[in-house]
Amino acid sequence: MITRVWIEPGCIVCKLCEETCPEVFDVTPTDCVVRPDADLTRAERIKHATEECPVSVIRFEEGP
Repeated sequence: MITRVWIEPGCIVCKLCEETCPEVFDVTPTDCVVRPDADLTRAERIKHATEECPVSVIRFEEGP
């Protein structure tokens, strides 16, 4: 189960994460943020967005 998601500095605002998992990521004109109401039950989509990120700035933690 994913317990936390964050984005490290360096996002290039490509919008791939939001296209892959809009329930978690919100891309603005200048940045990408994790939505305050992020649906962390979307583990597979979060992991897919992490893998797709061209600058590898999406991070997540898993817990029990």
